Amino acid sequence: MKANMHILVVIVIVVFFISSCSSTQVYELHDARYIKLLENIKLEPNLTAIKQLRHVYVSTQRYKKNINAEIPNHPEFEAFLHKDLKASLLKAYEVLDKNYTSLNGHYLAMATSFELGKKEQSKYHQSLLNILLEAIWASGDGKSISTAFFSISTSEINSFIELHGFDLISHTFIQRDEKSYDKVRIKDLKTGQIFDWYFDISAQRKVTISIKQS
Repeated sequence: MKANMHILVVIVIVVFFISSCSSTQVYELHDARYIKLLENIKLEPNLTAIKQLRHVYVSTQRYKKNINAEIPNHPEFEAFLHKDLKASLLKAYEVLDKNYTSLNGHYLAMATSFELGKKEQSKYHQSLLNILLEAIWASGDGKSISTAFFSISTSEINSFIELHGFDLISHTFIQRDEKSYDKVRIKDLKTGQIFDWYFDISAQRKVTISIKQS
């Protein structure tokens, strides 16, 4: 009986070790893919590469590390609002170093570079910001669960809505067919119209659950 128990323990340890190695190797592959895509994007920004980068990012180790690092109310804009432009630009690059798909990061880099007179740099980040917005629109129209926007974080959802000049009213979590969605109620400040947009947050939810279980 003791011998059987010993064998069982050894098997469990070996399986866990193999699983851990496999998980690490998968992360390494996605991390390498992220870096390669990023290098290409910095040379020549394009929609196809940006779409791929967003999908690869959620499978990287850096995404797992940064997913809980989000803080509401955009603290990265504090230096910009107080006109400490050098600190603001450093903060923008700090955000982009962790996540090059960050809407807030590129918006801050664009605005700060413009204020510093770095026009080409500002145009570059404006171009990246526009392509990122286009990439989100390319994933769906947000009008229903079946056509939900693919989203990588709550911060991205909030920024996406704000960059369209809308006011966010509420978030509602929906679980449907093993997938997770965020139903966001929105107000158009120009017309007063209230409507809903749906975001597919399955990738974010999967990583969040895995972190809690680890």
